Amino acid sequence: FPAPKKGGSINLLRDFLNVDEITWRLIVAWLVSSLRPRGPYPLLALFAEQGSGKSTAGRLLRTLVDPNSAPLRSEHRDPRDLMIGANNSWCLAYDNLSFIPAWLSDALCRLSTGGGFATRELYTDQDEIIFDAMRPVMLTSIEDVATRSDLLDRCLIVWLPAIPEECRRREEEIVTAFEMVQPLIFGALLDALSGAQRELPHTQLDRLPRMADFAIWVTAAEGTLGWQRGDFMAAYKGNRDSANDLAI
Repeated sequence: FPAPKKGGSINLLRDFLNVDEITWRLIVAWLVSSLRPRGPYPLLALFAEQGSGKSTAGRLLRTLVDPNSAPLRSEHRDPRDLMIGANNSWCLAYDNLSFIPAWLSDALCRLSTGGGFATRELYTDQDEIIFDAMRPVMLTSIEDVATRSDLLDRCLIVWLPAIPEECRRREEEIVTAFEMVQPLIFGALLDALSGAQRELPHTQLDRLPRMADFAIWVTAAEGTLGWQRGDFMAAYKGNRDSANDLAI
């Protein structure tokens, strides 16, 4: 991570994302949630056609919560590899998925809200090793690959529009500009975490949605983010409605 700087704003990140206001709130909510020390954590699903900048956006978002030399990767082959990856990374980010098999969908649900995986320890016949983790997850895809209702319940579904040719920028230019403001963005995220921690004991919702801990946490951070009370829940409710339509 860079050394955070005070005086920045989370809105500095918006220059690097091709999103509308509702989508922006969902992405910021995922970032603020992903830096919590414990879950549950929602999954961020970036769906878009070619030329929308979804992979570049995914790399930048992963860098803000879990810098890694390979920020985006392909899906794991089996539950064991998935849990090993979760034990060695804070955030799991998958790029350009074309299909989510049933086992991976179930495993991502367990990573989001908690659940262990037990297997035989290598080179033994009877010893068992247990993996247990809750982690933020992000995935990108051209198609709406998250179709099972239990996974959709845990997803923030984001559709990115295609970028017009006259508005496209070189990736090197984007990365250089991002690195210049990253300490300010990171500092603003930490301010949001501090504000959420301060307001959490006084924050209540009239009705608790699925992923209630996540919803209350982001609502507690609204003031520090410069949002009005209820802005996030309005965006989140609309996203849940879209997820229900997708499941149908």
